[in-house]
Amino acid sequence: MKILFVCTGNTCRSAMAEAIFRDIADLKEFEVSSAGLSTFTGDTAHETAQIVCDRHGLDLTRHRTTGLGDAKVNEMDLVLTAEEHHREKIKILYPGVRVYTIKQYAGGYDDWDIADPINKGFETYEKCFFELKEALEKVYAKIISEEIGGLEEI
Repeated sequence: MKILFVCTGNTCRSAMAEAIFRDIADLKEFEVSSAGLSTFTGDTAHETAQIVCDRHGLDLTRHRTTGLGDAKVNEMDLVLTAEEHHREKIKILYPGVRVYTIKQYAGGYDDWDIADPINKGFETYEKCFFELKEALEKVYAKIISEEIGGLEEI
């Protein structure tokens, strides 16, 4: 299964989501990547995102941003976004692609957005990390519990 995580710049949330999901999932069954709606391909992850991930045993130092246009969106089985406005933009740009917010797909959340921690201090990045981790554990559990043959509609 090919999964793409999307946020605005691919320097914080989607980069952390990719790293967290890689840590949670059996990567023999998943191809995981990330991209940003408003970014250039090739930048590094935000320094604070790198530090937070490092504190939890995940390495973002090799991460390079990918612009949405370079992400092969139409080849993805599932696109998961940080915020609803990201999801809506992808639905317009790539009709027919299966796209949900991370929290929407995970289920059990009233607010489907994961706030952007950019330049808001270490504690905000740490909170974002744990928010992503909790939701992505639910996403992974949901995916592996579904029957082989495709994802069910939400």
